[in-house]
Amino acid sequence: MKIKYILFAFVAFIAASCNNAPKIVTYQDAEREFVSSLTQSDTLGVIASTNAFMESLKNGDIDAAISKLTVLDGDVLYALGDESLKELKTRFQNFPVADYTLLRYSFSTQGLNDVVYRYSFDGPLSDAAGMKLVFNPIKVGDTWYLSLKDGSQSSKDKTVDRQIHPMSPAPAPIKLNIKQSN
Repeated sequence: MKIKYILFAFVAFIAASCNNAPKIVTYQDAEREFVSSLTQSDTLGVIASTNAFMESLKNGDIDAAISKLTVLDGDVLYALGDESLKELKTRFQNFPVADYTLLRYSFSTQGLNDVVYRYSFDGPLSDAAGMKLVFNPIKVGDTWYLSLKDGSQSSKDKTVDRQIHPMSPAPAPIKLNIKQSN
């Protein structure tokens, strides 16, 4: 009889210990929480910001457009450095936006989202010609920041080889930093 009580106490202790372990938040959990927190004004605000960026480029105001960009390094959001601003200015001077259209947008987590535009640099946008510009809008608090995606960033886009496993750990919260990055 004593052994039953000891065994019962041991099983109860093990069960209680397992329930006290902190739950690991997965990427899937973080994505579900982030997407459910978004409102229509979030979507409209992001689209308005990216449209304003594209319109500034179309109107030849490259400096105004690129001054709105930030860069995400790990989990810290930085203002663009002088070297990056210079490179982007040269890029948009060599390939100016003549015409553009919004292709799609999707939201995933605080720092991994897509707003994709197709644009032409030599006249009206046609089915045959065009370049893509992919934004990565980042939400910190109640504010959205514009960033451009580069080839190293994962995406839910099926054309990108790297996919984020839904059970991988959730990304770290993004912090703002006023230090400039190049």
